[in-house]
Amino acid sequence: MLVLSRRPNEKILFPSISTAVQVLSINRGTVRLGIEAPPEVTILRNELQARSAEWGAPTPLAEPVESRLRKLRHLLRNRLSVTTVGLGLLRQQAQAGLCDDMERTIAKLEEEMHLFRQRLEIEAAEPPSPPPTPVRKTRKALLVEDEENERELLAAYLRLAGFAVDTAGDGCDALDRLRAGEQPDVVLLDMGLPRCDGATTAREIRRDPACGGLKIFAVSGHSPNEYGLDRDAGGIDRWFNKPLDPAVLLRELTQELGPA
Repeated sequence: MLVLSRRPNEKILFPSISTAVQVLSINRGTVRLGIEAPPEVTILRNELQARSAEWGAPTPLAEPVESRLRKLRHLLRNRLSVTTVGLGLLRQQAQAGLCDDMERTIAKLEEEMHLFRQRLEIEAAEPPSPPPTPVRKTRKALLVEDEENERELLAAYLRLAGFAVDTAGDGCDALDRLRAGEQPDVVLLDMGLPRCDGATTAREIRRDPACGGLKIFAVSGHSPNEYGLDRDAGGIDRWFNKPLDPAVLLRELTQELGPA
């Protein structure tokens, strides 16, 4: 414990909490202290520490506004009652000339108002804003398949899983879409396509600098050896044999691209 000697009007400073304590007067064994502190610094006589239960726990900020206001009104009525009783006591003490008792009553009322002000600041605080919901990028796929039913069924499956799916009926159509529009994250490419087959389409995509980093997943009833395509980042990234298990395809898409 640090022990300091102070004369009237001399101060003790607590710079880290912007607080100062000043000796106001010394009278018959009682020292009156003046304390300057920010509102967030709670100041209590030692014997008042147990009064926290009397005030109750602060209302959770997430509680509905109407409920918080109702509790605030109840708190206000209770504290006003304490103040009214204290003022009545002061009048009686003044009439009786009990100056020392008046000093103690005033100190109690000042503490009451200090506690009340702090509690109001807590209760009147704005509820914390919820953390922003992270914006998840919509994954885009270009599905290239000449068989219409298969194309539309697979596209519907992927759309329900959260993918944005564009479709093309052959390699020429797919290349036109890639050159004209926004790049997808992945091309799901059948190999046995009319006009421009899957292998030719894949090689054209890899030669186009604008398609750098574009994933190509082959979906075919043929083996990769029949087309002479590399199964790596420079050729085909994944190869799925027909009959296709759409759940496996979706799992691989999620692992490669992240959630849709």
